[in-house]
Amino acid sequence: MLSISNLSVFYGAIQALEDASLTVEQGEIVSIIGSNGAGKSTLLRTISGLLRPRKGSIEFEGERIDGLTADKIVAKGISQSPEGRRIFTNMSVNENLLIGAYLRHDGNIDSDMNAAMDRFPRLRERIKQNAGTLSGGEQQMLAMSRAMMSRPRLLLLDEPSMGLAPNLVTEIFSIITDLNKDGTTILLVEQNAHRALEIANRAYVLETGKIVLSDTGPALLNNPKVKEAYLGG
Repeated sequence: MLSISNLSVFYGAIQALEDASLTVEQGEIVSIIGSNGAGKSTLLRTISGLLRPRKGSIEFEGERIDGLTADKIVAKGISQSPEGRRIFTNMSVNENLLIGAYLRHDGNIDSDMNAAMDRFPRLRERIKQNAGTLSGGEQQMLAMSRAMMSRPRLLLLDEPSMGLAPNLVTEIFSIITDLNKDGTTILLVEQNAHRALEIANRAYVLETGKIVLSDTGPALLNNPKVKEAYLGG
């Protein structure tokens, strides 16, 4: 579904990604783990069209997308729930969800909004509230639901557990696996390496802009180097 080859991305003179290559097959959960500053968010932002690579290519379902604008990439079937949620705090929960469906012209938007609120009942309770009044966990639920409103075939999740209480982390990861079972392919960037590897079909380890390891999720969970660096020994 997604093929990234020899991707190099810079911020000015600073290189954030160097010759990164990875694939995501349809129906998979693929996790990317790594420390702060490793280039994980840069990778997702480049896939989404928010950054331009200096070198390399990104193909989605066999078509080059690395020259497309972000809105055209969403229209192709890729949506991102960004790091830090990035919801529209002065708009209602309802308006945030509708923005996620902005490019759609079908008649199923209401049913998808109901599905989002069935998935996260707290959003239904707060549908008319300004999004800025939600708790951190509720804002994460909204960010994920907004991303799903475009009906993506590939969902990019950037640090969905960041800053959340343990019980909410469990809930978020349960929803991620449910979304995948319902047919959405997922590329997950996550600092909670243990959780990310637990649910991954395959995973990559990113260090200072380079992919240094790749394997199945269970294999990386048991890899001594990964255990020492990311799983607390």
